[in-house]
Amino acid sequence: MPVKDKIRDLVVSSLSFFRGGSSAGRRWRYALAAIAFLAVALITVDYAYYRNRVYHGVYLEQLNLGGRPLKDLPALLERELWSQEEVSLELPDSQGTLTATYQEMGLAPDREKTLELVSRAGRGVKGLSARLAFWFKNRPIKVTAPVLVDEEKLAEFNRRLAEMVYRSPESARFQVEGEEVKIIPEREGRYLQAVKLRKLLIESIHRPERTLAVPTGKSAPPVTAEDLERLEVDKVMISFSTQVSGTSNRINNIRIGAAAVNGCLLAPGEVFSFSQVVGPATREKGYLEAPIIVGEELVPGLGGGLCQVSSTLYNAALLANLEILERWNHSQAVGYLPLGRDATIAQGLLDFKFVNNREHHILIGAELAQDRLTFRIFGPPMKERVEIISSGYQKVYPPVRYQKTSSLPKGEKKLLRAGKPGHYISTWRVVYMDDKEVSREFLGRDYYAPVAALYLLGTGEGEEAARDPGGG
Repeated sequence: MPVKDKIRDLVVSSLSFFRGGSSAGRRWRYALAAIAFLAVALITVDYAYYRNRVYHGVYLEQLNLGGRPLKDLPALLERELWSQEEVSLELPDSQGTLTATYQEMGLAPDREKTLELVSRAGRGVKGLSARLAFWFKNRPIKVTAPVLVDEEKLAEFNRRLAEMVYRSPESARFQVEGEEVKIIPEREGRYLQAVKLRKLLIESIHRPERTLAVPTGKSAPPVTAEDLERLEVDKVMISFSTQVSGTSNRINNIRIGAAAVNGCLLAPGEVFSFSQVVGPATREKGYLEAPIIVGEELVPGLGGGLCQVSSTLYNAALLANLEILERWNHSQAVGYLPLGRDATIAQGLLDFKFVNNREHHILIGAELAQDRLTFRIFGPPMKERVEIISSGYQKVYPPVRYQKTSSLPKGEKKLLRAGKPGHYISTWRVVYMDDKEVSREFLGRDYYAPVAALYLLGTGEGEEAARDPGGG
């Protein structure tokens, strides 16, 4: 039925209702009639005025569309909102701004559905409460505009953006400089809040402001500075040094190896493995060729000098009364330590290992300064005192070998290499408490092979013989 017919029937029925009855009753009925006529008039005016307009108080996101002619909406929205095809994303930590188009993000406004929702906002019986809330409470009638989403494109854009803003958390760590222990504070991690970003991007399509701060979350690092402070490893328990000499390449290798160990923290019961902490000696790490022991010879080898690092640390671990799990002596005696006090390593073959058998954490410091390599073990002060002693020494005299040559007269000898004696030695660790011996630990009996003396032996035959005449 047309609206004008409804209004006419309402007026006729109202007039018939108000005829007759007492004067008091008629006054009440006239009052009700006046209210009814006023309501009808308001509805009529409301219908007539807003039939082709957006209701007052209607907002599309943040854009006020109240009172706008419906026919003007397409052009208005294209001009005010949909003409901008890109958004600026402010990256965290002064990384700059990333500008991206909605097309590459897989987003587009649903124009048809948006116009339909705006035109229907506040209309009919369902919209009456929203209109009353606007007039009496100044509460806007909000329209959430729909957006067309290409999920695959949006996911790919989020993945690339997530890589740009991601930052892994970094635990607090110790920095050891000589006898001083510093704590480098932790750094929180950062990740993209993809769900929140999706919501912001979708909302931005229907907003004039197209600059967004990329939403990020924080991830806590495993270890904080406060955690490290509680460990109380800022005091030197023991220290041990060896004199460093040799080529610049050898010193370079010792410096790199010591730096790899410096700052290593061990919890109670944790095992230290030199091979795992220092790793293989590679050129990528900066290692150079320097002399290493192979058989009876010193030959160039990548990482030569690392054994002095492991050997110096071995002595520091002994003095800190730590339990030694694996240790091997060199095939020949070394000049920077007493017999029985060295610890050689060979990646994949020989390792040096010890365990923190104390009830507290320990921190290892390494320093190469003024031609001395020093290892320090940090932790609470030691109650015990440790000494390393040796016993059972035996000397092994070097053999003599000859190499025939026709360049010398028959029977004449010329020294090519002086021999070096070999050694047997037993080593013990003795622990004292208040100057009283409480334990004596046998560390091992080591054998260091002698180096044969090598002579040229003249044959006077005009050519060299290939066979050793027998001298050892």
